[in-house]
Amino acid sequence: MKKLFSFNSELDKVTGVQKVLLDIHQAVKDTYKAKIVGTIPYSRVNKNHHIEEHEYVQFHNPFMFYNSIVIVHERKFLLMFWLLNHLLFQRIKLVYVHHNLFNDHRLLSVMPKTVVSISERSTQNLVEFFRVPPQNIHKIYNCVIDKHPNQRNYHTKDKITLVYPARINQIKRQDEVYKQLKGKIDKRIQILFAGEGPNYQELKSLIGEDTQFKCLGFVSDIIGLLQQSDYMMLFSSKEGLPITLIEAAMCYTPIVCNDVGGNCEIARDGQNAFVAKDWDDLICTINRLPTLNASIYMRMAERSREIYEQNFTFEKFKENYLNLLNHLT
Repeated sequence: MKKLFSFNSELDKVTGVQKVLLDIHQAVKDTYKAKIVGTIPYSRVNKNHHIEEHEYVQFHNPFMFYNSIVIVHERKFLLMFWLLNHLLFQRIKLVYVHHNLFNDHRLLSVMPKTVVSISERSTQNLVEFFRVPPQNIHKIYNCVIDKHPNQRNYHTKDKITLVYPARINQIKRQDEVYKQLKGKIDKRIQILFAGEGPNYQELKSLIGEDTQFKCLGFVSDIIGLLQQSDYMMLFSSKEGLPITLIEAAMCYTPIVCNDVGGNCEIARDGQNAFVAKDWDDLICTINRLPTLNASIYMRMAERSREIYEQNFTFEKFKENYLNLLNHLT
């Protein structure tokens, strides 16, 4: 079996990047001699990843990668692997997964010959900013393993919940969402912020006793929460291809979001989602939700699930990655 390593330095965190890394590991571990490599001791790896100790290797020695496939999930390590190959002749087959849109450190981002793009805008960013030849780019959508949720029911209009599942930070801008929506949305609406992050305490203090908004902290069963909520919401300043939107689609959940990154490859405006252009449009969109009739809501819910099944299943994801990796060996 060919050795394959999935490399990430932030396995103490739970973000979409780590979820994709774990999905790739699950997809390839029966075909390759696969290990997950991090820069921290196993004791510090976030337990919510459910990584077994025998699957994990802490990075100490760069020569461990000799004559293997390495899937890298962070740009900052691309130069290191380029040096290992070109100065130390380590014969590493390198695959870089481009998780977001970037416009910095182009000269230090030494792109390998095999780059995975997760969305159309990710591809555009690679070609236009990083000048990656299009033939070196392979678009593979992120995925969610199907939990086989129950078909959604239409809920009462007396209370409508929107769950906002994301790491609480400046990019996901939960604090700005609260400031923009406070006092401007229908009293029947409640927004639930699910997640942790550097801005968590600030957001919690900002919300205070406002019952229309709630900080839930880290939620281990995000699928259960999505099934209990009426809509999934995301209004980030930038995105790659959000796992949470795919999770929402898998759960038959209609979406409220903006058009950044690959959002609209999952959230199709007027089909399974309401895509707002700006803050005023977001407020108007949210305030229209109580007037949405049952048939339109259920049609949106069904369309969400259809989009998931067409593009974002683990089976399609696994097939695409194995096809790509098998051509490297």
